[in-house]
Amino acid sequence: MPHYFAYGSNLSSRQMLLRCPGASAIGPARLTDYELAFTRPSRRWGGYAADVVPAVGSLVWGVAWEVTPMHLQQLDRYEGVAIAAYRRRDVHVTLPGGGSLHAITYAVVDPQDGGRPSPRYLHTILEGAREHRLPGDWIRHLAALAP
Repeated sequence: MPHYFAYGSNLSSRQMLLRCPGASAIGPARLTDYELAFTRPSRRWGGYAADVVPAVGSLVWGVAWEVTPMHLQQLDRYEGVAIAAYRRRDVHVTLPGGGSLHAITYAVVDPQDGGRPSPRYLHTILEGAREHRLPGDWIRHLAALAP
């Protein structure tokens, strides 16, 4: 089965399972040499939506999910692949126990600098980060993004 790396609002099981019923959270995962940024204006959430952008020496914590090919098609729809909002990106993520996984994540096609997440969007991201027990430093980093 394919794997998906969530770093934004799909960290929340509540949201992820609405989008992809039957998906299974593997647990926390780390994407190295990328940083979290908010680069896409979002009508759904207000503010800007999350993105992962290459950045040597940086890292992004998220959640690895086991998904089906149909789930990936559903995620393509939610992430706006057909309208060139996001595109699939193949990544390798590291699990806390030292293993790694090949995963699909999504990156913004035309990133815009300087964006901020809306309070509602950030709340959903933090909800998922806490739910999946991402590292405390990462949760504090996310919380510091609040307007």
